[in-house]
Amino acid sequence: MLAAIPNLITGLRFVLVIPISICIYEGEDFLALILFVVAGLSDGLDGYLARKFNWFSDFGQFADPLADKCLIIATLLAFAFSEKLPLWFVYLILSRDGIILIGAMLHLLLFENRQALPNRWGKHYTGWIIALFIIVLIQSAFQILPYYFEWIAMAGVTFFIFLSLFTYLWNEGKAIFKQIL
Repeated sequence: MLAAIPNLITGLRFVLVIPISICIYEGEDFLALILFVVAGLSDGLDGYLARKFNWFSDFGQFADPLADKCLIIATLLAFAFSEKLPLWFVYLILSRDGIILIGAMLHLLLFENRQALPNRWGKHYTGWIIALFIIVLIQSAFQILPYYFEWIAMAGVTFFIFLSLFTYLWNEGKAIFKQIL
C-alpha cells in the first residue's frame, strides 16, 4: 500500500497540469507559481520516496517522466497563448521535443523495445526550463525581477536545447542511422 505513494504523487502532478495552465492563461500568475512550485516539489518527493524505500514500479518509471513532460509542454503552451514567451522560442522548444520523440520511437522500434537513456545535457535543459518558467511567473506576478533574468534563462535553455539535441543525435541518432542504412 505504501509503495503506491510515489505513484499517487505523480498522479497529483498530472492533475496540477490543468489548473496551472488555466491560471497562466487567465493571468492568475501568483496562483500558477504556487501550483508550479508544488508540482516541482512533488517531482522531487516522489523520486526521493521511490529511491529511499525502493518503491519502484513499471507505472512510476513510465508515468513520472510523462507527467514532467506534460507539465512542461502545457506550461509552455499556456505561456505562448498568453504571450508571456515569444513564439519563436516556443517553436524551438517544441521542435527539440518533437525530434527527440521521433528518435525515441525509432529507437524503441529498431532496438527491441530498449529505451534510449536521457543524456546529462537534457537534464540541464530541464533544469533551465523550469527556472525560466519560475522567473516568468515571478515577473508576471510581482514585476520585481530585472527583465534580463528572463533573457538569461532563455539563453540557457537555448544553449542546452542545442547541446542536448546534438548529443542525442550523435549517440542515439548515429545508432538509428546505422540500423536503418
